Amino acid sequence: MSFGRIKIRPTDAYFSKALRKKRNYRCEKCGTFYPDGKGLSVSHFYGRRNENVRFDEDNCDVLDYCHQKFEENPNDYRDWKLKKLGKKKFDALKLKSNFYCKRDDKLTMIWLKKEYPTN
Repeated sequence: MSFGRIKIRPTDAYFSKALRKKRNYRCEKCGTFYPDGKGLSVSHFYGRRNENVRFDEDNCDVLDYCHQKFEENPNDYRDWKLKKLGKKKFDALKLKSNFYCKRDDKLTMIWLKKEYPTN
């Protein structure tokens, strides 16, 4: 599956759906509720190319149009993220994002299904 030029892997789709459900289909910035999560997306503070934090809940936020606002204003996103996580977790996330992680979609999907069962 793809969205524009962005390739959406099955692991991305599964994680997005599971995280939106876990976070009660609400934009974490403004609090707007979206039944079944339609209208929400998962924003990655450190981009999806950083495999080590691609599926890390601290790196991901469930957002609606606030996602675009953060993309246009990265300093606002940084300030909001720092406040949300606290300095210690924010710094740990930054460090973790800089480590290399080999991509393994099969193993990742097994972990995702265990961590986020759909039942």
